Amino acid sequence: MPSRLLIVDDDPTLLMALPDTIRLHLRDSVIETATSGHAALEQIKAVDYDAIVTDIKMPGMDGLSLMQEIQKIRPSTPTLLITGHGEHDLAIKSLDSGAYAFLQKPLDRAFFLAWLKRAIELRQLIRALEDSEARFRILADAAFEAIALTENSRVVDVNQAFLSLFGYEREEAIGMAPSEFHPPQFAEIASRMNLSGAETRYEAMCLTKHGVRFQAEIRGRAVPYQGRTVRVTALHPLASITQDSQITIGPPSQSD
Repeated sequence: MPSRLLIVDDDPTLLMALPDTIRLHLRDSVIETATSGHAALEQIKAVDYDAIVTDIKMPGMDGLSLMQEIQKIRPSTPTLLITGHGEHDLAIKSLDSGAYAFLQKPLDRAFFLAWLKRAIELRQLIRALEDSEARFRILADAAFEAIALTENSRVVDVNQAFLSLFGYEREEAIGMAPSEFHPPQFAEIASRMNLSGAETRYEAMCLTKHGVRFQAEIRGRAVPYQGRTVRVTALHPLASITQDSQITIGPPSQSD
């Protein structure tokens, strides 16, 4: 996958030499340059770079200030800081402030390229994960079934069908225990099934925010999500839920 990089420095010699070095070893790279922090910031707002390399000591907005702005608008973009030799305290401050790497001039070519490749790989991995999660959100919200993701027996995400079915706002549902969506007599089985490492399928009574009870088929399995494994649970009501809190067994009516 082609990488897109930004080099920021007020030294025109470095702005010519560094891109040439990168192109020799990362032939598919698209490299843009900026001569100041303020100019770079405008480019960063418009382009989602795979990595940004910036000098620290520049007139106007220095590299540390630029990095702080990058963290606000492009928090997933790795920033590599470069500066003169022997500035140990500045290196520590840079890394503590969120720099991906701190590199000293004169740059060791192999060392610089190794760090740059790692930064690019990290950003592309994060972007792929973000795209995957965005697709999951679109698919989940388009689903007719109520879907909840849980981790450590707590809800970490739900789709719109789940919110509509149970009557909660998303902020209310996040952090609830699976057992809280069931009457007390079904709480234990809901908790046990949620902790199961196997794929499960069972029927249980569910409980909405407003006290309405309904029977549902519940299926669950473990899936990767945001770099970790969570449990996805899909609920399919086996009854139409009426406004007077009665449960009618059978398929939903045309008005539902």
